[in-house]
Amino acid sequence: MNKCGDMKKFIKPYIPLIIPEVLLIGLSILADLFLPKLMSQIIDHGVLRGKIDLVLYYGIRMVGLAVVSIILMTIAGLLAARISMGFSRDVRRGLFSHVLSMRFEQFEQFGAPSILTRATDDISQLERMAIVALRPLVRAPLMFLGATYMAVTTDLRLSAIILVCAPILLGIVSTIAKKSLPGFRRIRELMDKINLRFRERLTGIRVIRAFQKEDFENEHFDRINSDMRNISEQVNNYLIVMLPAFNLLFNMTMVAVLYFGAGRISQGSIEVGDLMAFIQYITQIMFALSMFSMLFAMYPSAKAAYDRIVEILETPVVPEEATAALPEGETSLVFDHVSFCYPGAERPVLSDISFEVKGGEKLAIIGGTGSGKSTVLKLIHRFYDVTEGEIRLNGVPITEMSKETLRSALGYAPQQAMLLKRSVRDNLSLAHEEPLSDDAAMRYLSIAQADGFVSHMPEGIDSLVAQTGKNLSGGQKQRLSIARALAKSPKVFLFDDSFSALDFKTDKALRHALTPMTDRAATVIVAQRVMTVLDCDQILVLEDGEIISRGTHDELMASSEVYREIAASQLGEEAVYA
Repeated sequence: MNKCGDMKKFIKPYIPLIIPEVLLIGLSILADLFLPKLMSQIIDHGVLRGKIDLVLYYGIRMVGLAVVSIILMTIAGLLAARISMGFSRDVRRGLFSHVLSMRFEQFEQFGAPSILTRATDDISQLERMAIVALRPLVRAPLMFLGATYMAVTTDLRLSAIILVCAPILLGIVSTIAKKSLPGFRRIRELMDKINLRFRERLTGIRVIRAFQKEDFENEHFDRINSDMRNISEQVNNYLIVMLPAFNLLFNMTMVAVLYFGAGRISQGSIEVGDLMAFIQYITQIMFALSMFSMLFAMYPSAKAAYDRIVEILETPVVPEEATAALPEGETSLVFDHVSFCYPGAERPVLSDISFEVKGGEKLAIIGGTGSGKSTVLKLIHRFYDVTEGEIRLNGVPITEMSKETLRSALGYAPQQAMLLKRSVRDNLSLAHEEPLSDDAAMRYLSIAQADGFVSHMPEGIDSLVAQTGKNLSGGQKQRLSIARALAKSPKVFLFDDSFSALDFKTDKALRHALTPMTDRAATVIVAQRVMTVLDCDQILVLEDGEIISRGTHDELMASSEVYREIAASQLGEEAVYA
């Protein structure tokens, strides 16, 4: 994919503003280019000849042109700010939308810390480049060309100095930019790592302190931080050389102009006013080149940020082609010889999984850690697509439905109850266009055994849930997550170990209250606790991604050694083998 094409759609809306921006800058440059000519007239025809009225006449014209130039550049600056801010807003919005559309394996390829850095710091870098560079990017070449033309028409022989100095300065700047570009790319990568360290350490600060590993973590962070410092210092050293080199070259140019200009005056080939004008044009030329050097200094960092943003934007998002509707009638969820292997994994997570659960039935999946229980639910959601076999909902392969159609039929309570920073009501209404009414919200909360603690919150169902639900206990978050799944009134309920933080009494009461809600829906429960799956119509025992046993609780107690061991570890051997 063409990288430039990714950004064209963000630049195109601002072309109507960029065109007048260029025109305003061009007009301001024309005004600036005529100022030295007026100054030349003041010196040659006014000052040297003692004509004060000409000095006043040309002086007023100079002030008028200067005011016009300032007004034009002010308007151009306002347009540049509007263009750059709008552009960065649109890129940020496009990046956010693109990330939401990416497949999970694509998202995991970049990682959350890297995506956050690209969506914040990298876009801010482009924004700064646009603000600072938009006017110089237009002004510098126009000023260089215009001032060079005026200098040549003022004195052709003196203009040879420009042919010597300009290539030297551009060579220095381009060499420094070329050497610093890899360093800026490395800085962006290290910024990802620093963000990752901060995020991981701050979220796990309780564990770090509990195990007294503060010093160990500090050492790990210091290594990355020191790498960041060393690379940044190396890059800045390149940039530091640029300004002294520019100043040296500028002063040498001025000395050369004055030296050869004095000779031209003594020969009568040029007047004093014209020499002063020529010096002003040389200054404008060097100023234009200095703007180029500033752009080159900013370019490597902006280029590294640009490449990282485009890397995400050019990650292909497969368009939805499935259009099959979900048939009405009795709900039926079927796994037909399903196998799945994560990208890059050496062995499959699931192998030859087959089962069917109908409306009104409860299917439980139980097994040890890493047996593939949660992966089953990820496949139902099409967070990943199966490697082999087929999953059907109401007789239709889920790959033939749009993800929107499929997921609208699923009510999901994840293993880690992720709540959003909004009110309880808004969290429950996540699947609805409009917020739930008080009665509806309290009904779902009551079924989920969450009405008690919610009613004691300061503003009831309109109380704010903190980010990730950190103002709630684990059990409270799980109950709100279950209530959110219930509020969707889906055809299939998926509970991913979402009862694990509940005490046995609350667990039993919740499962009893769920019965009316699940009498027509198919229910799949992933669980670690045997108590949670006692009343299920069918229990699958998974081990290393394979179904090793299936049946009801009583049937498995009689036929499955693995299930009996799990039950004995939780219920006690007396209860199991009595």
